[in-house]
Amino acid sequence: MRSFLRELAIAPLAGFLLGASSALFHSSRWWPELTWLAAWRGGAIGWLLGWTVGDVVLAPLLWARSRRARPQVVRPSSRWSGLVTAGLLAAALAPGLLWLTPAAPIRLPDKRPNLVLITIDALRTDHLGAYGSKAGLTPNLDAFAKEASRYDAAYASSPWTLNSFGALFTSLPPSECGLKPPLRESFEWYKRFAALPADMPLLSERLRPAGYATAAELTNPFLASERGWSRGFDSFRNEGGKIATGSPSPLAELVTRRSLEWLRLNRRKPFLFWVHYLDLHVPYQAPTPPPPARSLYPRNWVADRGFWEASIRDQDAATRARYRHFLRLMYQEEVRYADRWVGELLKGIKSAGLWNSSLIVISTDHGETLLDRGAFDHGESMHGEVLSVPLLVKWPRDTEADRRMGQVVALASLGTTFLAFAHSPDVAAVKAPPLPRRNASTGEEVYSEGIFYGDEHTSLTTDSYRVIYHPYAAGADLFEVYDRRRDPEELKNLAGRAGSQPPVHQDVVSDLCTRLKHLTDHAQAAAEEWWARRGGGLPNAPLPESSERELRSMGYVGR
Repeated sequence: MRSFLRELAIAPLAGFLLGASSALFHSSRWWPELTWLAAWRGGAIGWLLGWTVGDVVLAPLLWARSRRARPQVVRPSSRWSGLVTAGLLAAALAPGLLWLTPAAPIRLPDKRPNLVLITIDALRTDHLGAYGSKAGLTPNLDAFAKEASRYDAAYASSPWTLNSFGALFTSLPPSECGLKPPLRESFEWYKRFAALPADMPLLSERLRPAGYATAAELTNPFLASERGWSRGFDSFRNEGGKIATGSPSPLAELVTRRSLEWLRLNRRKPFLFWVHYLDLHVPYQAPTPPPPARSLYPRNWVADRGFWEASIRDQDAATRARYRHFLRLMYQEEVRYADRWVGELLKGIKSAGLWNSSLIVISTDHGETLLDRGAFDHGESMHGEVLSVPLLVKWPRDTEADRRMGQVVALASLGTTFLAFAHSPDVAAVKAPPLPRRNASTGEEVYSEGIFYGDEHTSLTTDSYRVIYHPYAAGADLFEVYDRRRDPEELKNLAGRAGSQPPVHQDVVSDLCTRLKHLTDHAQAAAEEWWARRGGGLPNAPLPESSERELRSMGYVGR
């Protein structure tokens, strides 16, 4: 009997050893820096399988057979080998069961939330069902909005990517974080030299010392490591721009798959994870354009400024209207495509057990004009269709917040919000306030600057008005003022023409124009300070030529 009990112990022991070693071998794939926990888990599964198959199932059969058979037929060695073989075969299934077991949020005793930032480049607010669109383009974003706080009046600090995200990740205006030169026209500087200053701390650099893992899965050449964006990230990957004009690149699928891969690997401590989708950006080349769009497809379609300025604006009204309709159809398909893969990412966050413990934000860097005012993309206008951004915030469990916020807020406040939830001591050092969690009748005033194309001009957005200042213009064209509540499309300028505004607006308009001019002068002084510190604003060498090729493929360089 004692010999038989020893034999019974062999199968589960073999299963434990094989399961533990399998888990250790694969631990770098499933549980980074928690290899011993993985080993014990694998060993437990191996032991259970070895014991179940070796002892509970086969051992009674072998015992019964040995009692019926003659001693020389079933020898102890044969019974021992059968048990060990069964245990080894059963334990070999351990890695498979490890993969199939539900992903549990394996976390150290740190109760701070994960911080997940999902941004979709050039997403217009009015294309989301959650913001009133009836086109049915964003079922996944709309479902997310039902579990989130929706900010109805969120505005970016700049009408294009580099400056907008620079403000978000530094909680400073572009002129104060070194991303706006003191020039009348800055296109060449932005294209070839613009980068985050090395001594300007980023959100990722502030969170890592606070104990957060940091990762970014991005697509946009303006967010490249050469421009300073990899600083503070433990894991940083940027796919750049779209492959080439005329060659659709389904980047959203790739970004989502790689993001889910990272989430599967990193559940050991709170993290900042930034995912940026580029698909909505020019050129609008959805992988599967609808038949109506195909029938309208212009010959030699090239979505850059040269094509639109030379080929479309010179056409007759009917042709321009057809191209405009086609442009919007293609953009809508990009919205639909991005929504599909953002939905897959959200599903993966839920299945990984990270939903309740995470602060998840979905937004964008800027909107898109879509020929509303002659231009077709962004970077040269300070109107609402470009500065307005959707902002949906799913708070961590047990966080109290209203479902709808109507007051004006700055997208740059998001970085401060992340620092506050991470209990970072740097939260007191940043300029922008955190996002409000209660609806209010009055909000912030959002200052925006940093034109990519053309003469620099600035903007101030309040709860009731938008003011645009053209410091290089003259006379009546210095200012534009729009009543956002009565004129949401910003078509009636209340400033600059004698008698053009009702008396009720006169004092308000004057005060707003004065404040915006003061803010612009302050920004100019800050930009000149950065320019002097950089020795003329230029780094040692321009960015590599590959960066310019990517910008050309995105329609930025086409004039």
